[in-house]
Amino acid sequence: MAIVEVSNLNVQFAGKTAVSAASFAINEGETFSLIGASGCGKSTILRVLAGLQREWSGEIRLLQQNIRPGARFQGDLRRNVQMVFQDPYASLHPNHTIYRTLAEPLAIHREAQIPERVAEALMQVGLPADAAKRYPHQLSGGQRQRVAIARALLLRPKILLLDEPTSALDMSVQAEILNLLNRLKQQSGMTYLLVSHDADVIAHMSDRAAFMAGGAIQHEYDRAALVRGEHRMDAA
Repeated sequence: MAIVEVSNLNVQFAGKTAVSAASFAINEGETFSLIGASGCGKSTILRVLAGLQREWSGEIRLLQQNIRPGARFQGDLRRNVQMVFQDPYASLHPNHTIYRTLAEPLAIHREAQIPERVAEALMQVGLPADAAKRYPHQLSGGQRQRVAIARALLLRPKILLLDEPTSALDMSVQAEILNLLNRLKQQSGMTYLLVSHDADVIAHMSDRAAFMAGGAIQHEYDRAALVRGEHRMDAA
C-alpha cells in the first residue's frame, strides 16, 4: 500500500523551476531514494513532504490524506512525518541540552513519562543516558546525528525523511549510522525517503530509487538494478 503519493509536483523559486512534474509513490515499509546532482530538486521534494516548503502545485497524499499547498501540517500528520537533516550540528539548538531538545516535542504533544521516553530514545540510538546532560558542542558529529535521529523517532513517525544524513560524517561513522537506520526500520516498520549522492549508501539502503535531473524525475531503479550498480553513474 502506498503511503506517499506524489503526482505532477512543481515548485518554483523566484520564477525559476526547482521541481518539475515529479511523480512517484512509496509503499509502506519501503526505502525509496532520490539521487542526482546537487541542485536537481531532491531536497526541495523532502521539504515539501515535511511541510517546510508550502508553496507548490500538484497532488500529494501522505498516509491517505490529501495535502494542500500553503497548509501547515497538524495533528497526526505532523507527528507521523519527521525529517533528519544533513548537518546534525545546525539542526540542534546550541544552547539547549540534549534532554531539552528531546523533551520539547514530547511536551508539545502532551506525552507522558517524558524523562523515561528521552532515556529510551538515547538508548535506542546507542547513546548513554548521561548524554542528555550535554550540549551539542560536547558531542562528536556521529553522536549529534544520533541525537537528531532520536529526536525524529521520539514521536514514533510512520514516515522518516532523510536528507543526506551521513554526508557530514567520516566513513566509519557513516556505516554506524546507516546500520542504525536499517535496524530501526526493521524494528518499527517505518517508511524512509532518502536523499543521497553516494552510490554505496543508495545500494545499501534502498528498495527503489529515482534519478532526478533539472528538477524532473528521469527514471527509476528497482532493487535488482541497484544491486547491479546501474545507478552509480547517475548518483555520481
